[in-house]
Parts: sequence; C-alpha cells; structure tokens
Amino acid sequence: MRSTIHEVFMVLLAVIIPLASFTTGLQAAGPGSGGRGARLWRKPDHLSRDLLAIMIMVPLWVLLLVSIVPLSPVVRAGLLVIALSVGIGPVASMNRMGRPTTEAREALDLNLIVLVLSLVFVPVAFAAVASLFHREFHVGVWAVAKVVLSRALIPLMLGVGAARLLPRFAAAAGPVLMKIINVVLVLLVVLAIVATWKGLAAVGAVGWIVAGLAALGAVLIGHLLGGPDPGTRGVVAAASVMRFPALALVLAAAMPRGQQVIPVIIVYVVLGFLILTVYGALMARRRHRKEGEAVTPLRPAPRGV
Repeated sequence: MRSTIHEVFMVLLAVIIPLASFTTGLQAAGPGSGGRGARLWRKPDHLSRDLLAIMIMVPLWVLLLVSIVPLSPVVRAGLLVIALSVGIGPVASMNRMGRPTTEAREALDLNLIVLVLSLVFVPVAFAAVASLFHREFHVGVWAVAKVVLSRALIPLMLGVGAARLLPRFAAAAGPVLMKIINVVLVLLVVLAIVATWKGLAAVGAVGWIVAGLAALGAVLIGHLLGGPDPGTRGVVAAASVMRFPALALVLAAAMPRGQQVIPVIIVYVVLGFLILTVYGALMARRRHRKEGEAVTPLRPAPRGV
C-alpha cells in the first residue's frame, strides 16, 4: 500500500513541476503581464541582490544551521540537498503574492536566469559541500541538466511561446491551471505525509525545528534582498524558500542511503510551503491595508472653522 502511494506521489510530482513551469510562462507572458520597466537582466543591481539571496545567502544560512546544531548525517544531508537545489518554486505560491503584472514578469525572468545558472551552480556547489564534509559525492552536469530541462526550462519556454502565439488561450487557461496546481499541491502534501510518515517521525523534533528555521530564514533573506517593491519581494522570497523540490528528490535518490534523505526534503518543503503561505497572507493584508488608506476620502472640515 505504501509503495503504491509512493509511486502515485512520484507520478504527480513528475506532472506538477512541468505544469507549474508551463503555467509560470503562460501567466508571466500573457496579456496584461508586461508591466513597466526594464527586464530583470537589464537591472544588474536588482538581479545581483536576487541571486545573492537565492544562490548564496540561503545555502550559507542552511550551512550555518547544520554546522552549529547537532544533527544526524541524514538530516544534515537532506537540508543541504534542498538548499543547493535551486530552480523554480511552486507557481501558485509566487502568483499568490501579488497582481499578475510586474511580479509575474519578475518570476519569469528570475526563473529563466536561475534555471540556466543551476546547470553549473548545482554540480559545483555539491562538490564544494562534499569536500567540506569529506563526502565522496559529486553531481554531474548532465544529471542536473536532464531535470532542469525536462521538468522546468522547456515547459517554461513552451508556456511563454503559447502565451505569445495564443493570448486568448493563455488568458483562459492560466487561471484554470492555477486552480489545478493548488489542488494537486495539497494532494501531494497529503500523499507525502502518508507515504513517509515513519521517515518524517525519524527526522526528530530537532530536525523539524531546524528545517523550519531554515525555511523561515530563507523567506526573510528573500524578502530583505528582494528590493523595495513588495510584489517583487514576494517573488524572491518564494524562490528563496521553495528552491526546486523535483531536483532535490532526484539528487537525493543518487546519494547513498538516498531513501532516508527524502523524508527530510519533504519536511522542509511542507514547512516552507506553510511559512510561505503565512508570509503571502501577511503581505496581502499589508497591501490591502495600504490600498484602503490610499483611497480613504478626506473628512470634511467642521463647519465654522
């Protein structure tokens, strides 16, 4: 029974990541998503802050946590794997942060840049961490490229192309796909818990706490380095915390005792998703409050004054 659930989980995961990638391209390049201003790669200061958050500061934060907190080798390995697996996060989480205009284009540009950079970054980062912890574990460029290309980059570009060629289809299909992704994400979380509940318990209370701290720190790093605009801050925060779960699971499977590492990754993803949802709700509430203050009419002055 558990093996069947695990197989269903892996199938859904193989479907949802390309679908999320496709929808990101569809939404970001669709009608009304152009926004204003230059593209992200034409804003070096902005782009450098985003990449600093996602590819440097978050891995360093996780590395600090696993270095100072006594953890089992399995928990340490799982947290490091997810921290180094950069790429596209759940599209539903990104687009929940704000209006599908500047934020959507920011998500598209950031995903494209990070996915391309991950082809080099992930193998080099894994080699550096393996050397630091004296582990003989190296990830080849092709192993990373297969996942990045098939699960993310190609579906993302197909979504962009579909939005350009079929704008009406993009406008109609985008919201529907978003709802499907939200439902499947919830189902994935439930299946992950059912399929790996023993492994989740084996992570231990300290492991859960450290995973939560890692996710919370990632959100804060992305928020602080995401620029002055609240919407783009949400995009960088989402990319910083959610990483690329599909790539993390594939890399974990290639590790010795990889099946023991997978529950640690699931713990992080579940906690990261919950923390990101709370963050998104707080940001939306703050935005609505500011909008309400902006449109509040001035009270008339008292008569006789």
